[in-house]
Amino acid sequence: MGELDFTESRLRRAKGVIEEYVRGIKRSASDINWVLGVLKGAFGVSKDEALMIIEQVKNDKTFIRDSKRLERLEELKRRIEVEVW
Repeated sequence: MGELDFTESRLRRAKGVIEEYVRGIKRSASDINWVLGVLKGAFGVSKDEALMIIEQVKNDKTFIRDSKRLERLEELKRRIEVEVW
């Protein structure tokens, strides 16, 4: 696996974590601190990468189907913007 493949895989997995949080279905994934810990720790995503992924998710109209999901995504974005990374 090349470096590019690893980066793409890491970002894809980070997007999945963000989407799980936004869905708010799984108990473990509904905690904003868990999401931040996974993004920063396990996946080593930079703040800029996390914000880029959030914009991708926000622009996916098939995923952001209701205001609750958008609210959760915006809450995560605000938290990441002020978080020490």
